[in-house]
Amino acid sequence: MHRIRHLACAVALALTTSTAAMAAQSQAPAAVESAVPTGQLPRTVVPSLVELELKLDPAQERFSGRTVIHADVAEATDVVWMHGRDLDITSAEAVLPDGTRVALDAEQVHVSGVLKLAAAQALPAGKVDIEIAFEAPYGNLMGAYRVKPKDQNYIVTQMEAIGARSTFPSFDEPSFKQPWDVTLVVPDADTAIANTLVEKTEDLDGPWKKITYARTEALPTYLLAFVVGPWDVPAGPDIAANGDRTQPIPLRGVAAAGEGERMAYSLQNTPAIVTALEDYFGIPYPFSKLDNVAAPDFGAGAMENAGLIIYRDTLMLIDDDSSVGQRQGFWGVSAHELAHQWFGNLVTMAWWDDLWLNEAFATWMGNKITGQLQPSFHTDRNILEGGLRAMGADSLASTRRIHQPIGDFTQIQSAFDGITYQKGGAVLSMFENFVGEENFRKGIHDYLVEHARGNATSTDLIESVAAQSDNPAGITASFLSFIDQPGVPMVKVDVDCADGTSPALTLAQSRYLPLGSAASAAQTWGIPMCVRYSADGKVHEQCGLVEGEQARFELEDAQSCPAWVMPNAHGDGYYRFALAPKWQQSLSDAFADLDEREQRVYADSVTAAYGAGDLTVSQMIAALPQFATADSRQTATAGMWTFDWINDHLVDDEAERAKLRDHFADIYRPRLQALGMAPKDGESDDDRLLRSQLIGYFAEGVEDPTVRADFVERGNRVLGLGGDGELHADAVAQDLRDTAVGVAVQDGGKAAFDLAEKHLRASDDAVIRRELLAAMGSVTDPALAARARGFVLEPGLLRLNEIFSVIFSQAGEEELRPALREWLETNYDALQAKLDPGGSAIAGAYAAGMCSTEEATALQARFGKRMETIEGGPLDLKQRVEAIGLCAAAKAARADQPIEY
Repeated sequence: MHRIRHLACAVALALTTSTAAMAAQSQAPAAVESAVPTGQLPRTVVPSLVELELKLDPAQERFSGRTVIHADVAEATDVVWMHGRDLDITSAEAVLPDGTRVALDAEQVHVSGVLKLAAAQALPAGKVDIEIAFEAPYGNLMGAYRVKPKDQNYIVTQMEAIGARSTFPSFDEPSFKQPWDVTLVVPDADTAIANTLVEKTEDLDGPWKKITYARTEALPTYLLAFVVGPWDVPAGPDIAANGDRTQPIPLRGVAAAGEGERMAYSLQNTPAIVTALEDYFGIPYPFSKLDNVAAPDFGAGAMENAGLIIYRDTLMLIDDDSSVGQRQGFWGVSAHELAHQWFGNLVTMAWWDDLWLNEAFATWMGNKITGQLQPSFHTDRNILEGGLRAMGADSLASTRRIHQPIGDFTQIQSAFDGITYQKGGAVLSMFENFVGEENFRKGIHDYLVEHARGNATSTDLIESVAAQSDNPAGITASFLSFIDQPGVPMVKVDVDCADGTSPALTLAQSRYLPLGSAASAAQTWGIPMCVRYSADGKVHEQCGLVEGEQARFELEDAQSCPAWVMPNAHGDGYYRFALAPKWQQSLSDAFADLDEREQRVYADSVTAAYGAGDLTVSQMIAALPQFATADSRQTATAGMWTFDWINDHLVDDEAERAKLRDHFADIYRPRLQALGMAPKDGESDDDRLLRSQLIGYFAEGVEDPTVRADFVERGNRVLGLGGDGELHADAVAQDLRDTAVGVAVQDGGKAAFDLAEKHLRASDDAVIRRELLAAMGSVTDPALAARARGFVLEPGLLRLNEIFSVIFSQAGEEELRPALREWLETNYDALQAKLDPGGSAIAGAYAAGMCSTEEATALQARFGKRMETIEGGPLDLKQRVEAIGLCAAAKAARADQPIEY
């Protein structure tokens, strides 16, 4: 038996990702390739077809398998570099075309799962089959893992980003893209579903059956998927023929036993999304079937596996009466994952540095298609709001680029963040608006057609889009300036109306930096800038590329000085602006004349000025009432978060805190009174979402006694407190139930906590469980808080994706943080074992509320070594440490500012 040795430390020399370097590497004598490739693998051996057979029993703790990798050897070599993490290799051989078998000694040589196969004799250039038999444990929400709802055993998979190597030996990179022949051997009573349709099923000796699936299209490892267990498999309506696709697509749901009929809503509405995507791309759905899996425990929201999309069950098990958030979540996430069938699955990034080609495009396209099919959702606001949220992380000195070099396995997970998804989506939306919707669409179509079933890079996409514009070189350079450098552009704007000249904007651009930042502001972009302005009794719109530190933007349609200028027309640009004081005031005066997206970016210009230290606390508070009058809920609540920071860091006196709470409550009370405390028949989803947000703010933020008492009573009805002690989930509207349960458990003492725990232990409903855990996690009684923490490590009680419902609820309560930190430290090893190979969020929970340079230093000392081999850990910790330092700088700068109302 060849058992892989799991090394704690290994050579950390990553191979360069450049084409030239890889070419040079392939020309070197393969026998001396001694450096461990912790980044990209060498292309000495490249798979062309993979046969994979797995024997899986959900009731067992381990599984076994066999793979035959048909590969091409570029030049003679006695080492094959692959991936395999924590696998027991029972045999490994290379089979040459003449039948000669060459023994391979398999050894894991890096913690990331780099697998070195040392050949007993050199493998010649040409064809080779690599045969490996192995055993492995199931993972923790990664690779193939087990879940056990209602005491029944299931297997679910999550291969992205590098989970495949924990499931089978493989070339676990996006650019190794080839067909797969998959066979699963599973218990007779179980259902097993994979990426493709079943070709045949054979009964085996004993309680087993062997299922052979049709050969897949060319796929990378991270898109391979399967599920095994006593699943319900409700048939959906076939997705009818459409355009060039003349055959219907079989559609099914996959849910835990007894839950299948709850997939009716998702199955009914999925075909419209697929058809709309086909119509946009002008390319048929790329795979033979579509199965939507409602996974009982899933770490991400969903995963776009080819033909077998796996969702967190809360997104699939819904109906017309579900909360607005759940219904909108279904549409948005489904459209996102289905868009991936083209962006990522049909055309795949060449390496993880181009993850944005998958995720930014799916974010942008998912919102576009959802907005087309469900216009009342206002998904154009989602792209804008996501971009504005991303600006928070993008303002850090430690932020990353959209197109970020990836040289180490810990950096891959760091790419799954708001910079990739939300900033990337906002940048795409900006260029779509600048180039024109039809031109952009044509560029996307051409890109997908040219690279179908293969891999592509950022340059491929940008050049395809730029070719549709009237300035390909300028668009290419501008696009690259946004994806190849980090940071948020800040454009300072003044208006020149001097006699004898046409009115013009004078622009100065730099990098936006928050108060206390150590980064350099000396940075410029090629900004596709569109402005709106009022002049000569009309509102005009004008666009142009702005380059360099200083620029002049002629207002071509203005005969006289404008009355006001909006430097980011319709909020389409990923940049911030700062108007000269006179023009800032004129734009404020014209607030009602701006469209809803412009109102939102105007609000952002104010909050950004506050974040940079250009506005005092009192000036920030004074701006909020105007925002609160806006129709858009995103603008109405912009800046609301300033209450928490001011209350936590600038106000110590309890009387002053009460005064601050009352003032913030007065700002938003008229809006809540207009909405009312209960949903109304026929009202918009937006009104329901705004009501939910405001009630949560009043009940748990500013702790308004009237609202809080009302919702304690409602929460008691849900819990059955003072009644029959049974759970009454429908006693409160679903959009408001989380707040009601939260305050009822917080205020209800041991009796409420005991009932909440009883209901948790009896329920398999993921939404109810999350609400109960968040409520119990936020109780401030020390004994009850300790009980809540105990849930995390109690065997079999919590799903892995529920762990942080408790932990982060406690992290949000100032009184609980010292005990939580002590508990996290005491139980670090046990908690990390549950989360391995992830776990960077442990440091995030520990850091909650920190706002001093001493705490930043201590956090780095405590977690620096621990995060070194955690996926995403090094950058996550670095950014948390920086954020604490920025908080400390802001606190020091504002400590002496009077707070006036």
